[in-house]
Amino acid sequence: MPLALLAAPALAIPEEQALKKLSVIPVFLLTSEKGVPLPIPQGDDKLLLPMFLQKSRAEQELGTFQKTNPDAKAKVSAIPMNVANERVNEMNEKLKADGKQIVTPVVGAKTDMDQATAILRKQGVSAEDIQKGLSVPVFFHKPFITVNSPNGVRGVFFLSYGDASRAASSIQGAKPEIQAADITNALAQIIDEKKDNFVFYPTSDFFKLMKEEGGQQN
Repeated sequence: MPLALLAAPALAIPEEQALKKLSVIPVFLLTSEKGVPLPIPQGDDKLLLPMFLQKSRAEQELGTFQKTNPDAKAKVSAIPMNVANERVNEMNEKLKADGKQIVTPVVGAKTDMDQATAILRKQGVSAEDIQKGLSVPVFFHKPFITVNSPNGVRGVFFLSYGDASRAASSIQGAKPEIQAADITNALAQIIDEKKDNFVFYPTSDFFKLMKEEGGQQN
Protein backbone atom coordinates (compact mmCIF):
# COMPACT_ATOMS: atom_id res chain seq x y z
CA MET A 1 0.00 0.00 0.00
CA PRO A 2 1.37 3.45 -0.84
CA LEU A 3 0.05 4.73 2.50
CA ALA A 4 2.27 2.41 4.52
CA LEU A 5 4.82 3.91 6.85
CA LEU A 6 8.46 2.85 7.08
CA ALA A 7 8.65 -0.93 7.11
CA ALA A 8 10.32 -2.68 10.05
CA PRO A 9 11.26 -6.36 10.21
CA ALA A 10 10.42 -8.15 13.45
CA LEU A 11 7.06 -8.37 15.23
CA ALA A 12 7.77 -7.31 18.81
CA ILE A 13 4.86 -5.28 20.25
CA PRO A 14 1.76 -7.42 20.89
CA GLU A 15 -1.30 -6.22 19.00
CA GLU A 16 -3.28 -5.95 22.24
CA GLN A 17 -0.65 -3.61 23.68
CA ALA A 18 -0.72 -1.48 20.52
CA LEU A 19 -4.51 -1.21 20.58
CA LYS A 20 -4.43 -0.03 24.20
CA LYS A 21 -2.63 3.07 22.95
CA LEU A 22 -5.99 4.09 21.41
CA SER A 23 -7.37 4.65 24.93
CA VAL A 24 -6.51 8.38 24.66
CA ILE A 25 -8.82 8.65 21.64
CA PRO A 26 -12.45 8.78 22.79
CA VAL A 27 -15.13 8.01 20.24
CA PHE A 28 -18.71 9.19 20.66
CA LEU A 29 -21.54 6.75 19.96
CA LEU A 30 -25.29 6.77 20.11
CA THR A 31 -26.25 4.47 22.99
CA SER A 32 -29.18 3.58 25.19
CA GLU A 33 -29.47 5.30 28.55
CA LYS A 34 -27.54 2.33 29.99
CA GLY A 35 -24.68 2.87 27.53
CA VAL A 36 -25.46 0.00 25.13
CA PRO A 37 -24.54 0.99 21.53
CA LEU A 38 -27.49 1.58 19.18
CA PRO A 39 -26.55 0.44 15.66
CA ILE A 40 -28.93 1.46 12.86
CA PRO A 41 -30.21 -1.32 10.53
CA GLN A 42 -28.98 -1.05 6.95
CA GLY A 43 -30.78 -3.63 4.85
CA ASP A 44 -31.13 -7.24 5.96
CA ASP A 45 -27.60 -8.09 7.07
CA LYS A 46 -25.82 -4.90 8.13
CA LEU A 47 -26.08 -2.53 11.10
CA LEU A 48 -24.42 0.90 11.03
CA LEU A 49 -22.75 2.30 14.14
CA PRO A 50 -20.80 5.49 13.41
CA MET A 51 -18.01 6.36 15.84
CA PHE A 52 -17.49 10.11 15.96
CA LEU A 53 -14.20 11.70 16.98
CA GLN A 54 -15.95 14.98 17.84
CA LYS A 55 -18.72 15.09 20.45
CA SER A 56 -20.48 17.95 18.64
CA ARG A 57 -20.85 15.83 15.51
CA ALA A 58 -22.29 12.93 17.53
CA GLU A 59 -24.79 15.30 19.14
CA GLN A 60 -25.95 16.36 15.67
CA GLU A 61 -26.47 12.69 14.81
CA LEU A 62 -28.41 12.20 18.04
CA GLY A 63 -30.74 15.05 17.09
CA THR A 64 -31.40 13.44 13.70
CA PHE A 65 -31.94 10.03 15.33
CA GLN A 66 -34.43 11.43 17.84
CA LYS A 67 -36.46 13.11 15.10
CA THR A 68 -36.94 9.79 13.30
CA ASN A 69 -37.22 7.75 16.53
CA PRO A 70 -39.09 10.07 18.93
CA ASP A 71 -39.89 7.31 21.42
CA ALA A 72 -36.34 5.94 21.64
CA LYS A 73 -34.34 6.92 24.71
CA ALA A 74 -30.83 7.57 23.44
CA LYS A 75 -27.79 9.59 24.42
CA VAL A 76 -24.22 10.26 23.28
CA SER A 77 -21.67 8.15 25.17
CA ALA A 78 -17.90 8.62 25.13
CA ILE A 79 -15.92 5.37 24.98
CA PRO A 80 -12.17 4.89 24.43
CA MET A 81 -11.59 3.71 20.86
CA ASN A 82 -9.96 0.44 21.95
CA VAL A 83 -12.89 -0.38 24.26
CA ALA A 84 -15.42 0.52 21.56
CA ASN A 85 -13.68 -1.87 19.17
CA GLU A 86 -13.81 -4.66 21.77
CA ARG A 87 -17.55 -4.12 22.38
CA VAL A 88 -18.33 -4.13 18.67
CA ASN A 89 -16.32 -7.34 18.20
CA GLU A 90 -18.32 -8.95 21.01
CA MET A 91 -21.62 -7.80 19.47
CA ASN A 92 -20.58 -9.08 16.05
CA GLU A 93 -19.78 -12.50 17.51
CA LYS A 94 -23.34 -12.70 18.83
CA LEU A 95 -24.81 -11.48 15.53
CA LYS A 96 -22.80 -13.91 13.40
CA ALA A 97 -25.33 -16.70 13.88
CA ASP A 98 -28.01 -14.45 12.36
CA GLY A 99 -25.79 -13.56 9.40
CA LYS A 100 -25.58 -9.92 10.47
CA GLN A 101 -22.65 -7.57 11.02
CA ILE A 102 -22.11 -4.17 12.60
CA VAL A 103 -20.16 -1.72 10.43
CA THR A 104 -18.40 1.04 12.38
CA PRO A 105 -17.12 3.93 10.27
CA VAL A 106 -15.00 6.37 12.28
CA VAL A 107 -16.14 9.90 11.46
CA GLY A 108 -13.56 12.62 12.00
CA ALA A 109 -13.26 16.25 11.00
CA LYS A 110 -13.46 16.96 7.27
CA THR A 111 -10.57 19.41 7.60
CA ASP A 112 -8.27 16.61 8.82
CA MET A 113 -9.27 14.35 5.94
CA ASP A 114 -8.70 17.20 3.47
CA GLN A 115 -5.26 17.98 4.93
CA ALA A 116 -4.22 14.31 4.88
CA THR A 117 -5.42 13.93 1.29
CA ALA A 118 -3.47 17.02 0.22
CA ILE A 119 -0.28 15.76 1.91
CA LEU A 120 -0.54 12.32 0.30
CA ARG A 121 -1.36 13.74 -3.14
CA LYS A 122 1.72 15.96 -2.86
CA GLN A 123 3.75 12.80 -2.16
CA GLY A 124 2.43 11.26 -5.37
CA VAL A 125 -0.21 8.91 -3.91
CA SER A 126 -3.07 8.52 -6.37
CA ALA A 127 -6.59 9.69 -5.56
CA GLU A 128 -7.77 6.08 -6.02
CA ASP A 129 -5.30 4.71 -3.46
CA ILE A 130 -6.21 7.46 -1.00
CA GLN A 131 -9.90 6.68 -1.38
CA LYS A 132 -9.24 2.97 -0.77
CA GLY A 133 -6.70 3.30 2.03
CA LEU A 134 -7.46 6.44 4.01
CA SER A 135 -10.40 6.25 6.42
CA VAL A 136 -9.03 7.66 9.70
CA PRO A 137 -6.08 9.98 9.01
CA VAL A 138 -3.22 10.37 11.46
CA PHE A 139 -0.37 12.85 11.24
CA PHE A 140 3.29 12.50 12.19
CA HIS A 141 6.53 14.30 11.44
CA LYS A 142 9.70 13.68 9.50
CA PRO A 143 11.73 13.38 11.65
CA PHE A 144 9.33 12.20 14.37
CA ILE A 145 8.50 14.64 17.14
CA THR A 146 9.01 12.85 20.46
CA VAL A 147 7.64 13.23 24.00
CA ASN A 148 8.99 12.09 27.34
CA SER A 149 6.44 9.54 28.54
CA PRO A 150 6.52 7.67 31.89
CA ASN A 151 8.02 4.76 29.90
CA GLY A 152 10.65 6.80 28.08
CA VAL A 153 10.93 8.82 24.88
CA ARG A 154 8.22 8.05 22.29
CA GLY A 155 7.43 9.26 18.77
CA VAL A 156 3.97 10.81 18.45
CA PHE A 157 1.05 10.20 16.08
CA PHE A 158 -1.63 12.92 16.03
CA LEU A 159 -5.32 12.53 15.13
CA SER A 160 -5.60 16.26 14.42
CA TYR A 161 -3.68 18.23 11.80
CA GLY A 162 -4.01 21.28 14.04
CA ASP A 163 -2.26 19.47 16.93
CA ALA A 164 0.47 18.21 14.58
CA SER A 165 0.96 21.70 13.16
CA ARG A 166 1.20 23.30 16.62
CA ALA A 167 3.70 20.66 17.69
CA ALA A 168 5.85 21.40 14.63
CA SER A 169 5.68 25.15 15.33
CA SER A 170 7.01 24.59 18.85
CA ILE A 171 10.25 23.05 17.54
CA GLN A 172 13.26 25.37 17.55
CA GLY A 173 15.14 25.71 14.27
CA ALA A 174 14.13 23.79 11.13
CA LYS A 175 10.49 22.71 11.30
CA PRO A 176 9.81 18.99 10.78
CA GLU A 177 7.67 18.07 7.78
CA ILE A 178 4.13 16.88 8.53
CA GLN A 179 3.29 13.49 7.01
CA ALA A 180 -0.02 11.60 6.89
CA ALA A 181 -1.21 7.98 6.91
CA ASP A 182 -4.22 5.93 7.91
CA ILE A 183 -4.52 4.90 11.55
CA THR A 184 -4.22 1.23 10.53
CA ASN A 185 -0.78 1.99 9.10
CA ALA A 186 0.22 3.73 12.33
CA LEU A 187 -0.88 0.70 14.36
CA ALA A 188 1.00 -1.61 11.98
CA GLN A 189 4.12 0.50 12.48
CA ILE A 190 3.72 0.34 16.26
CA ILE A 191 3.29 -3.45 16.18
CA ASP A 192 6.20 -4.02 13.76
CA GLU A 193 8.75 -2.04 15.76
CA LYS A 194 11.22 -4.07 17.81
CA LYS A 195 10.63 -1.71 20.74
CA ASP A 196 7.67 0.23 22.11
CA ASN A 197 8.54 3.47 20.31
CA PHE A 198 5.27 5.34 19.72
CA VAL A 199 2.21 6.91 21.35
CA PHE A 200 -0.96 8.62 20.14
CA TYR A 201 -1.44 12.21 21.21
CA PRO A 202 -4.70 12.59 23.14
CA THR A 203 -7.47 14.34 21.21
CA SER A 204 -8.94 17.65 22.38
CA ASP A 205 -12.12 15.84 23.41
CA PHE A 206 -10.04 13.54 25.63
CA PHE A 207 -8.71 16.57 27.53
CA LYS A 208 -12.25 17.98 27.79
CA LEU A 209 -13.54 14.71 29.25
CA MET A 210 -10.68 14.59 31.78
CA LYS A 211 -11.48 18.16 32.81
CA GLU A 212 -15.18 17.34 33.20
CA GLU A 213 -14.41 14.27 35.29
CA GLY A 214 -12.04 16.28 37.45
CA GLY A 215 -14.73 18.91 38.01
CA GLN A 216 -17.27 16.26 39.03
CA GLN A 217 -14.86 14.79 41.59
CA ASN A 218 -14.22 18.15 43.28
